[in-house]
Amino acid sequence: MSNAFLSKQLPRQSNCTKKTVNTLVKYLYSMSLVYIEKIPSSLRTAFENTIRAICDDLGIANPDWLMIVMWAESRLNPQAKNPSSTATGLIQFLEAIARSIGTTTAALAKMNHVQQLPYVKAYLQQAIKSRGVPKDAYQLYFLVHFPSAFGKSDTTVLYRAGSSAYSANPLDYNKDSVVTVAEVKIFLQKACPVGYDINNLEKKGSLSSQTGKLLLWVLGISFFALTGYFMYKPDSWESFKEWIKDFIKHSIRGVRHEFS
Repeated sequence: MSNAFLSKQLPRQSNCTKKTVNTLVKYLYSMSLVYIEKIPSSLRTAFENTIRAICDDLGIANPDWLMIVMWAESRLNPQAKNPSSTATGLIQFLEAIARSIGTTTAALAKMNHVQQLPYVKAYLQQAIKSRGVPKDAYQLYFLVHFPSAFGKSDTTVLYRAGSSAYSANPLDYNKDSVVTVAEVKIFLQKACPVGYDINNLEKKGSLSSQTGKLLLWVLGISFFALTGYFMYKPDSWESFKEWIKDFIKHSIRGVRHEFS
């Protein structure tokens, strides 16, 4: 659905409403990946396109998974540095890992969001070749956070009290001195956006609950604004009803196209 469509359908007199709807729809479609608003606006389009291309190339079924993994690891900060280790960047590359893909953590720390993504892809290519394609967000996270946990059961112990990994990762939620696969999964769930359906961590496609809520917001504001306008323009009521029908039809068509 394009802004041009809305412009043609709204009456000329309702310029304020038209501009509001167009702005909201434009914002709605900019939110197609979770946390995309955390990326600087000048890099956002290139970043999203690259994330989608990486996931398509590597067989990762939902690009939101990669966004959530990077948010969990670095808050999507390419300069993020773990004070307890060499871990640096979007997916917290260790120095040895960085060198294995042809760079260093010092070089990675100087890159912006988009510049670092080829190295994210290079690492994931290595990990997938070794472990397999992740079937959900949890397995994708394990490829980044703790590769040996990939495909393991929820009760598998990853690290114990007294180890450097245990100290660096406060994930022992039940305080039993061990961190299990299940507890790391809880951590990833906590990294999801507010209101995000955690069932999407195991679903294909990137139609986030955040986008769904925004769509309802756009439709609600549009409906009440336009209803108020046309109540004062009875002769235009028929055109309003036709506009609503066309708006819904084009919205559904646009969403189907996006996720087909």
